[in-house]
Amino acid sequence: MEEQSGSGKLVIGLVLVLLLLVITPIILFLGAGDEAETDPNAPCVIEGIIIGDTEQQEKPKTSIPEQYRQGVEDAAQTAGLPVGIIAAQLQQESNWNPTAQSPVGAKGLAQFMPGTWAEWGNGKDVFDPFASIDAQGRYMKHLGDFVADMASSDSDKVKLTLAAYNAGPGNVQKYDGIPPFKETQEYVKKIMTNAQMDFSSSCEPPGGFEFGDLAPDEWAHPLPKSDLTSGYGSRPCPLASCVGKPFLLHHEGIDLAGGDEYFYAPTDMKITYVSIGNVDQLYGSYGNYIFGQMTEAPYLVFEFHEAQDNSLMVNKGDVVDKGTPLGRPGATGNSSGIHIHFQINDPKTAIFDRPAINNGKTIDPLPILRQQKVNIQ
Repeated sequence: MEEQSGSGKLVIGLVLVLLLLVITPIILFLGAGDEAETDPNAPCVIEGIIIGDTEQQEKPKTSIPEQYRQGVEDAAQTAGLPVGIIAAQLQQESNWNPTAQSPVGAKGLAQFMPGTWAEWGNGKDVFDPFASIDAQGRYMKHLGDFVADMASSDSDKVKLTLAAYNAGPGNVQKYDGIPPFKETQEYVKKIMTNAQMDFSSSCEPPGGFEFGDLAPDEWAHPLPKSDLTSGYGSRPCPLASCVGKPFLLHHEGIDLAGGDEYFYAPTDMKITYVSIGNVDQLYGSYGNYIFGQMTEAPYLVFEFHEAQDNSLMVNKGDVVDKGTPLGRPGATGNSSGIHIHFQINDPKTAIFDRPAINNGKTIDPLPILRQQKVNIQ
């Protein structure tokens, strides 16, 4: 074969350069569409306008300080708990201040009392933030092991471990669950909420859902632009007397007031029961109400109570789409003002084809709505 001339080599070289100039931008362009890696410890962001609190939108979201991130992740793995739980505890205890001291003698990032630190601190300085985080992980593992046999799910174990941390494992054992102490119940709720909202980009509650998976960001708001006027769980008697009606001391859902003229189906759902006005056997308690069930897994059951008279817009057996108006908020039944009561029930215990009070296991709607990016204020 004849040797290539100098001019031929020059031409080949120019062609290669041109190919590089053309191909490289194409490769870069194709790679530019790749999604950024999701940070599992990033804050959950609720979409929509915050009703009545414009300042809250401007507040920076919480995250784990970078210097403590690996330590928190290691402690969570040791404890067998979600990272967000350890992070939310440390934020609550010291706001990430390693030199914090409380009036009662708690010290350091995790605010250990002297006696507890003597047992779990491994002889290290209580003001060493990394030693404090490590001790928190081992201590929470100890508490988690203690309550494990009482827990019915991962979510339940997280809550019981937090209750044991706040009230002591003996009290959790005594009451076979979260003790009926206001401080403990509020502590568990606060840490669970902060872990979900401040340290979870998926907005999923710590320990996951007890009833199966839910795809995030797919629900409609039950009552847009409304305010939360009553949360889920223990509450004072809402009436003049609750004698003979102890179920009223535990709110089975949430109350939403104000906002739109109508309340809506949060998902595609089948209507399983619609009340028939004041002749209905539950009108005195629920007012005008609707039962329905999701048409897809996990088939959660919904209840809407206290609707306005003659306002219900669906019938038993209807299959409605997400966002379908169902009726108008009202003040019927056990009600002190115009609102809608929104309730979620576990499908394993209740598929409502007939009216009944407290027929099944209820689920706090707020963690689910937060995971669905529904803005509840």
